[in-house]
Amino acid sequence: MENVLAVVAHPDDLEIMAGGSIVKWKKQGKKIHVLLLTDGAWKRETGTWVRSPKQVQEEIIVVKKSKIYDTLEQLSIPCLNLNFEDHIVCEVLKRIENYKIDTLLTSWIDDTHHDHEIASRIVLAASRRVSTVLMGQINYYTNKFFTPNIFVDITEEWDDKIKLVSLYESQWNR
Repeated sequence: MENVLAVVAHPDDLEIMAGGSIVKWKKQGKKIHVLLLTDGAWKRETGTWVRSPKQVQEEIIVVKKSKIYDTLEQLSIPCLNLNFEDHIVCEVLKRIENYKIDTLLTSWIDDTHHDHEIASRIVLAASRRVSTVLMGQINYYTNKFFTPNIFVDITEEWDDKIKLVSLYESQWNR
């Protein structure tokens, strides 16, 4: 594993799911590329923002300044409206080719959040020429049990993971 592409639905998904692993791999000299599929902004049923578009963009700027990622890109599809579409698969394929990706990382396909499930389906559709595909659990509530078969010891990276997650203040404060 030298070039990792993490494809996740929302800003902060990667850090929650695998922030410690990402930090560890970066320390080992791996190139870390991230593709965020949605804009990450969402409202309550009442119409009030839980996470406004402005907040998301400000947080992404802070995350980019952390320099943990070699690239951090966002397709900005409206949050909670992610669908399996060929043009999105093609966006992932472009990055696989451009960055010479040998490892894909995404959310678990049986995650109960619609956007997380669709993100993993998109990655699987694009994965045919990639030697390693890893999925991780984002949500602790699931309709099926997540049973990992790869474990990364992040004891040394735990504090760095927490710092990364906390860069998304709008979510961390919740």
